[in-house]
Amino acid sequence: MATGKDLIDAVRTSLESDGALSQIKAEMRTKVMQLLEGSNKSSRSKHPKSPQEVLILNELIREYLEWMGYKYASNVLITECELSKQPLDRNLITKDLGIMETEKSKELPLLFCIIETFKEIKSA
Repeated sequence: MATGKDLIDAVRTSLESDGALSQIKAEMRTKVMQLLEGSNKSSRSKHPKSPQEVLILNELIREYLEWMGYKYASNVLITECELSKQPLDRNLITKDLGIMETEKSKELPLLFCIIETFKEIKSA
């Protein structure tokens, strides 16, 4: 006869196997952060607005996370950094950073392209 612990272990294994446990944990973290931010709004409003560079960097990280399929990590980033639900336009970011897009680079996250560019500069 299965014990309560066996049942819990079976449920945990099942949730881990299809990635649902990671999703539940990420959603729980997001909700906790939202609750904490809600109770801390007065101190948060005293912080100065982030410079444009920070916004671009956060958007580069978001694009990378989403490209990799890390949607739960992306959701936490969006909440914690107070990013818009709609990402910045990629063309706006490339223009701001002075990045020239190629057919190959359009298929990759910009953060990856930046790293590749630095590697090429270093080896030249």
